Amino acid sequence: MRRPTRSTGAPGSPVGALLFTVAILAATIGSAEAGEAAEAVSIYRVDPDLTSARFAVRHLGLSMQRGHFGRTRGTIALDSDAHTGQIDFIVDAASIDTGWAARDAFLRGEDMFDTAHYPVVRFRSTRLAFDSARLVGVSGELTMHNVTRPVELHVARLDCGRDPDSGRDGCGAEVDTTIKRSDFGMNYALGIVGDDIGLSFQVTAFRLSSDQADDP
Repeated sequence: MRRPTRSTGAPGSPVGALLFTVAILAATIGSAEAGEAAEAVSIYRVDPDLTSARFAVRHLGLSMQRGHFGRTRGTIALDSDAHTGQIDFIVDAASIDTGWAARDAFLRGEDMFDTAHYPVVRFRSTRLAFDSARLVGVSGELTMHNVTRPVELHVARLDCGRDPDSGRDGCGAEVDTTIKRSDFGMNYALGIVGDDIGLSFQVTAFRLSSDQADDP
């Protein structure tokens, strides 16, 4: 009777032991690479106290009327090595402030922002553009008045470093763009109030720890 032979790929055989060792090493290396990739992405949370969202629009073809939104929030993910990232920025439309209470109440009404039905303006990025290591532009989608349109943002400045007061790592940016309010269904009084709206954002965001980044 022939003696049974052991499969060369079985865990107890020399070849099986080698294959098992290789598999463990591959899994370990893959896990380490995934960890390194995760560490390369920095997550920042927008500081609403140090962030402003401003707008400017022509009135009667004579003057430039300006205002701002007092409440903002959002998160920014940046991978400076891979030149990728993601931005989610939200403006509370009801926080509009032009310095005239009666006008602000009108702008919140159904003829303009209709904040009772559409309380937020939201921008989500789809692509970040870099010039070498410098972020220079952001492509994305702006949702306002329940209408979503593609928007290109120009990044005039982005500086990152440590806040000497709190010791937190953060970034500050100046961003601007121009949109047409008619693209978002805001057509009221187009002959009186301009269609082109200049938007500018002064954004300050601080880096989150890994525990904070995991929070919803």
